[in-house]
Amino acid sequence: MQPRSNPISGPTDGRAAVSLLVADRGLSFFLAFLVLITTFVSMIRLSRPGRIGLDLMFAFMLFSGAVATIRQKALMYLVVAVTVLEFAGDLIVEINSSFAHLGWDTALKLSGLAILVVMTLRHTFRPGRVSVRRVMGGVAAYLLIGLTWGFGYKLLMERRPDAIHFQSSIAGSPTGEPSRLIYFSFATLTSVSYGDAYPIHRVARSMAMAEALIGQLYPSILIATLVGMALQARSGGGQQAEPPKKVTPI
Repeated sequence: MQPRSNPISGPTDGRAAVSLLVADRGLSFFLAFLVLITTFVSMIRLSRPGRIGLDLMFAFMLFSGAVATIRQKALMYLVVAVTVLEFAGDLIVEINSSFAHLGWDTALKLSGLAILVVMTLRHTFRPGRVSVRRVMGGVAAYLLIGLTWGFGYKLLMERRPDAIHFQSSIAGSPTGEPSRLIYFSFATLTSVSYGDAYPIHRVARSMAMAEALIGQLYPSILIATLVGMALQARSGGGQQAEPPKKVTPI
């Protein structure tokens, strides 16, 4: 007698596959935006169209990150609302520069990035098998940490413009520009220092020390965790696949 097939399993499996495909593509777009921002941000001119384009790219990055990594609707709506508010704040600052000293647009960026860092790490280290998607999440979290610290430095320099010293060769542009601070952040995160910028204020030094420690420890913890999860999944699969031993009566 043949076992009856479950008619519900087919559509459910199909919806799960479509959801997984959409999530994979969303994470790919999210990682692509992160790479674009971290790699090409220094090439963008400091004119008004360049700044607006960078703000728009940053807003798309936050939105794609919320779609790719957040499963709770309330939290995803919160990140989307923060994204809309920070882009509106950027436009207001571009129109009227007298609001720039308040720093609330930078604070909104920092809040959205902090939420994405936590949710991406949670998504990366969730239980399950190790896949390319999980590795992409780990890389995205590493880049997000660098961006978060970069805007943290920006928020600090809006209060203390002399918190980080830049050499005269690159001081022709405002030192509080995000491109300079993102460059300094990733130079600190990766422990690649060229000596052209260094922290002076005690808060900036504490932030730089914390970022340098995270930059050294995070890759080791990520690799060790993923390898441990892969070995655990392999050993668990092998134990489940082992057939039960047959007891022969005496």
